[in-house]
Amino acid sequence: MKTSSPAVFRACLLILASLPVLVGCTVPSPNAAGPELAQLEVGDSKLHATDGTLMLHIKDIPGSIRVDADTEFGASAQFTDASLSPDGEWLAVATDGAAHSTGWLVRAGSRDPKPAAFQYGGGLAIGPWSESGRYAVFEAESPAPSHTLAVVDRQSLGETVSENSTAIRTPDHDEQVPAHTRYTAIGWQRGELLFEADGARYRFDPQRSTVIAE
Repeated sequence: MKTSSPAVFRACLLILASLPVLVGCTVPSPNAAGPELAQLEVGDSKLHATDGTLMLHIKDIPGSIRVDADTEFGASAQFTDASLSPDGEWLAVATDGAAHSTGWLVRAGSRDPKPAAFQYGGGLAIGPWSESGRYAVFEAESPAPSHTLAVVDRQSLGETVSENSTAIRTPDHDEQVPAHTRYTAIGWQRGELLFEADGARYRFDPQRSTVIAE
């Protein structure tokens, strides 16, 4: 019987190795979250994992949100956005009410949302989590209009938005963010948030609460 040459044998191995790619299969990374944690299904009143597990109900959101020690607003009517931290331990949630939007951080599996963001007369969305999952980003659209960013540290949560949320501001915007200004989150790199504002690029260091121009 005639045996295959080494070249033919190597070619066969190469074809077999490429089969998962040819049929559209992928091999998950050992550190990747499972498919049920990869994304959330956001309904008006419920948040589900993709495997159907109920993560949070709108009834779990408090009836009001404390913006600071002296200011409180009625809370949310429906979910608008949600994101799971990279380690799968926390949820960042955005909700809409009659005239405002609210943001919350919630430990996965708990029913104890902490106030994280507030926008009166505008909307909120979830930005990128930091690589470790310690910091969440909330994106706010104001009626001005302007688009701004805030960072929340899940390891240091109090009972008001002002305690928990750090507004991202460039040195030129310490006093006020001009109308039509747009802060855009690019992503996290080595524990710092990369973002753009007015066509320039910056880094925000959450541990020092400092903004540095690139």
